[in-house]
Amino acid sequence: MEKIPEKEFELIAKTFFGLEQVLADELKKIGANNIVIGRRMVSFTGDKAMLYKANIYLRSALRILKVIHSFEIEDIKQYYSFLHDIEWEKYLNLHHSIAIDAVVSSTLFNNSLYAAQLAKDAIVDRFREKYSKRPEVDTHNPSVLINVHVSEKKVNVSLDSSGESLHKRGYRTSEGEAPINQVLAASLIYLSEWDYKTPFIDPMTGSGTLAIEAAMMARNMPPGMIRKDFCFKNWLDYDRNIYQSILENIELNDIKPVIMANDISENILSIAKQNSSKANISSFIRFSSKPFADFVPPVKSGTIIINPPYGERMKNDKIEELYREIGNTLKLKYSGYKAWIISSNSEALKFIGLKPSVKIKVFNGSLECSYSRYDIFSGSLKEHKENPEK
Repeated sequence: MEKIPEKEFELIAKTFFGLEQVLADELKKIGANNIVIGRRMVSFTGDKAMLYKANIYLRSALRILKVIHSFEIEDIKQYYSFLHDIEWEKYLNLHHSIAIDAVVSSTLFNNSLYAAQLAKDAIVDRFREKYSKRPEVDTHNPSVLINVHVSEKKVNVSLDSSGESLHKRGYRTSEGEAPINQVLAASLIYLSEWDYKTPFIDPMTGSGTLAIEAAMMARNMPPGMIRKDFCFKNWLDYDRNIYQSILENIELNDIKPVIMANDISENILSIAKQNSSKANISSFIRFSSKPFADFVPPVKSGTIIINPPYGERMKNDKIEELYREIGNTLKLKYSGYKAWIISSNSEALKFIGLKPSVKIKVFNGSLECSYSRYDIFSGSLKEHKENPEK
């Protein structure tokens, strides 16, 4: 890493596997420095304004960590000692509640829970020795969340500036069945290279996440714009003026995107409408309720992202029938479209009956999924290659 400029510090943005480059691109766009891609994370540097901006603007990040100390240990006793010697009074006081999030990959520890417990002991012991009192521990809603990452002998200690995961945008009033994570949804749209000018179709919308994230992206509405709670607001050095200035300088686009959200269930669609209203973008989404095969795209080109059932709650013959219908409908009605399908069911995807031009491995929760692009065109593949504009 290059020398960190004065007033800047090391930061880490966490994300899902497969989305690291998306996150790095976002960080570059908002002006972060020293961007380095890792596994399920991207490190970068920035000042206090960048820390706040990262929490407000990044769509593909789960949380933003501020690294405060790094050290190497030989044993558990040294782990406790180094943590105890950190000047924690610079970062929190007796009025704060704390929680420890420990991530451990080391032969020195049997489990992460023990590492978290020992870190907590080191911190509260220091306060008890200095002030004869200790901060409270609150594992559900702490005012200061501390992240300890142990990789063999290397220990990184960070303050979690986000608190609750950044996928919690603040617009979900309720959820449908197996809703897609908002961070994943936004990243899928980014990877689709949708241009905001052509239609965007979410034909199996469920709770509306893909359509809502698409509208927010087209309007340049930061995902953290309506969220009220970030852990950095509890820090001793929190600067309300910087935070308010970032919010006040948000500039929305004048783009009026064509976004269509459809679901076969009226009840589920009502949830999507509630969520879009909470996100303040319901006027940019056209809702409908009909079977996918009956849905008619508005024009001859655009982007469609399909998040069908993967089969966990459906019998094999039903899932095969559904995926075959998806493929037939795409070929019949979506000539000129870029169609993307995310699914963990590799066998079911074979029934789409189309060859993907792009396949990207992503995770939806614990499920390993294929995110596949199908370029839909009329006629044969040979004819399309000879005349791609057809």
